[in-house]
Amino acid sequence: MNFINSIKKTKLHLLIPTMLILNSSCKNSQALFQENTSDWDKNGNGTWEFSDGVLNGSITRGNSFVMTNQKYDNYILEMEFNPNEAMNSGVYIHCAERVINTEKCYEVNISDTNATPANRTGSIVPIAAPLVAVETINKWNTFKIKVEGNHFQVWTNGILTADATSDTLSDGFIALQALGNNQTEGKIQFRNIKIKPLK
Repeated sequence: MNFINSIKKTKLHLLIPTMLILNSSCKNSQALFQENTSDWDKNGNGTWEFSDGVLNGSITRGNSFVMTNQKYDNYILEMEFNPNEAMNSGVYIHCAERVINTEKCYEVNISDTNATPANRTGSIVPIAAPLVAVETINKWNTFKIKVEGNHFQVWTNGILTADATSDTLSDGFIALQALGNNQTEGKIQFRNIKIKPLK
C-alpha cells in the first residue's frame, strides 16, 4: 500500500510542474480580433461579421481588412482559417502604416490558386516562396507564424511552409485580409486567433 501511495505521489509531483508550465503559456497568450472589442478596426468595402465566435469575411470586388490598433514584434501568432475557392486572403504582419500592401507589410498568404506559385498559401510575400504546397480550400486549417527579430517562419497545418530573414520591416500592425476577384463572392473564416509575445 505504501509503495502504491509513493507512486501516486511521484506522479502528482511530475504532473504539477507540467500544469504550471501550461497555465503560464496560456497566461502569456492574448486573443486578437475578438467580438465587441476596441483593439481592432475594419477597413475597405468587405463585410466582417461574427457568428458563434467565428470572424467571417466576405467580398466580391475590392480589398478589405481588419487591423489591430497596436503594433507587435517578436511573437508567435496562431489561428485557424477556412477560405472558399473564390477568396484571396492573407495575414499581414509588420505593417508600418494602417494600410495593407507588400511594401508596407509582409503577407502570409492564403491563396491556393494564386497565379504566382511563389505566392501560394503559406508563403511570406515578398520574402519567402512556400516550401511545400498545402491545400486549404473549404476546410479548417491552422497557421503558426513565428516572428523573432529578423527571422520569420510559417507553419501551415503543422508543416513548415516558409522560413526567411528580412530587415526591411521591423514591428508593425497585424491585419486579416479579404480580397475580391470581381466575379464570385469570396469568403474567409477565422477563429482562435492568439498571439504570444516572445522575450
